[in-house]
Amino acid sequence: MKFRLWLIVAAMVVLMPGVISARTTHMTVTMNALNSSGQSGTATIAKGKPGNLTVTIDLNGEPAGASEPAHIHPGTCADLNPIPKVVLSPVVDGRSVTTIAAPTSNPGARAIVVHKGTGADMKTYVSCGDIPAP
Repeated sequence: MKFRLWLIVAAMVVLMPGVISARTTHMTVTMNALNSSGQSGTATIAKGKPGNLTVTIDLNGEPAGASEPAHIHPGTCADLNPIPKVVLSPVVDGRSVTTIAAPTSNPGARAIVVHKGTGADMKTYVSCGDIPAP
């Protein structure tokens, strides 16, 4: 009986990718190009020091010399709340690395968004990836 229960739990962990649990150390989010930007890649959310997560965005196709703001927004890429919840380091030379506080409760649907630039360009999204719900 204990073996079956362990087997069921192990299968759930394997079949539920994208959930950072006590045993998981990271998750990978697919970043999709938006608005014909050609900017796609991955974002990795990894456990760091207790209570912290490190978000690393790696994008291909970022224009040379660009510095593109990145955030975690409520919602999904298809239904995004335009007001960010977490500010991430800008994507420069295709990469952003930011350490953030881990959420203490289920934050609901959220997405990692990269913007074309500051000012009026903040309204233009160049890449987005849905973070799987825990």
